[in-house]
Amino acid sequence: MTLPEPAAPPAAHPPVFIPQQRMPVASWYPPLSPPPLPPPLRRNYLWPVLTVLLVFSMLLALMGAGAAAWALRGSDDPPIAASWVDMRPEVGGKAIQAVLQRHADAVKNKDLAAWMADVDDTDAAFARKHKQQFENLTKMPFAELRFERAAKPPRRIGGQLPSQLFARYHAAVHIEAVSVVHRIQGVDSKPVATPWLPVFGYADGRWRIAGEATGDDLPTGANGQPWDAAGPVAVKRSDHVVAVVSADDAQRAQQLLSLAEDGLRQVATVRPSGWDGKVFLTAIQDKRIFDTYFAESPDRVAQVAAIAVPYYDRIPEWASAPTFASTRVVFNPTELSAHTEELAHDLAHEFAHAAMGPVTGPHTPRWVVEGFAEYVAFKGATISASGLRQALGDLVIGSFPTDQQFYDEPRNYVSGWLACRMIADKYGQAKLIAFYEAFQRLSEVDSVSREVLGVAATDLEASWRDYVAKQRG
Repeated sequence: MTLPEPAAPPAAHPPVFIPQQRMPVASWYPPLSPPPLPPPLRRNYLWPVLTVLLVFSMLLALMGAGAAAWALRGSDDPPIAASWVDMRPEVGGKAIQAVLQRHADAVKNKDLAAWMADVDDTDAAFARKHKQQFENLTKMPFAELRFERAAKPPRRIGGQLPSQLFARYHAAVHIEAVSVVHRIQGVDSKPVATPWLPVFGYADGRWRIAGEATGDDLPTGANGQPWDAAGPVAVKRSDHVVAVVSADDAQRAQQLLSLAEDGLRQVATVRPSGWDGKVFLTAIQDKRIFDTYFAESPDRVAQVAAIAVPYYDRIPEWASAPTFASTRVVFNPTELSAHTEELAHDLAHEFAHAAMGPVTGPHTPRWVVEGFAEYVAFKGATISASGLRQALGDLVIGSFPTDQQFYDEPRNYVSGWLACRMIADKYGQAKLIAFYEAFQRLSEVDSVSREVLGVAATDLEASWRDYVAKQRG
């Protein structure tokens, strides 16, 4: 039920709750050494002059066209290979955009032949994977779909190039930063952008999709969308939920949808407006999809039942000032067989995150975000003093946990829930929501507490300690 750490904000309305903290990559060179240089020419006084003239003439002829390898660099360093491919926007860029357009049209027309016509089938495994991706995409209820190239290629993208493709195409390869811009019919009120990093190889005078970028530092959501599943999926929907499940789980999807609708109704009692009120839910058995969100912290996967991932109109890692669009909920497949009560709680918790997604900012404390979601999920439940004592154990209730501390102690979920419930009990539920929303404008708990509740943060913490002590009995 965790919403992991936020990424560094790139803009005024930055992304929050990115599943793992993005660390700078030490090197962004492709993972292989440059090819050996040819034997040196016999030196004479003409050689330097002719070399300069040759390079200058080539640059003039190409009018700024670069090698595919240069496009991977994004700096003034020399190219990593000598295979020149014209990557001017009106040449190479236009050809790659045409491939992406044909891919989008193929999905809309459910035309597998057109989809595969632009795929390099040299690697049979990749060809099968890409075919499965097409079949999964055609099952999605898209109201809108397009593949958009990033206006400016992201730095460090070259380090995500699979080395075997670099060798196969003799360096005439190019990674594209593509946004899969889409809306799910009946769920999304705004277009959502998810990342895709196809690798294009140039051969026989044309570009083909030959692979996908790899690595632990891909942008959030890359290779983690439901259409990326290794096997076939099924799409099931209810009044407010579109759920993507593995094809083998289609029969039990109805129970999941029923629980999801119950969870949404529970959230609506606390947050009836301010969000779409509908959810796109991924609950498939391909564990790799869920694990993608924990590439840099795989030890956490087993501790997390589900995640709520915010998405924007543009990829936050590639653009400035992205606008919040929607929250996607992704389930850990190991949790799908949990007890009904636990599954219902997890759904309500994640849907509470979705409901508050539009008003959650980089300054919203973890204890507020998670505590509010638990407040919604537990609303109406009776918790005994003995059960609370057991849940808290010897946890010391002192000061509100910092964001850096929060996920190190699972019992902070309980203490955060009690803090939010205390605010709702003492000041009213409307004040709790106002407290949450105020972090869009203010960055400190003390400032928010004084403005919304009329008390200092130290007084709020004292009230929280007293409240927990009374609840423990």
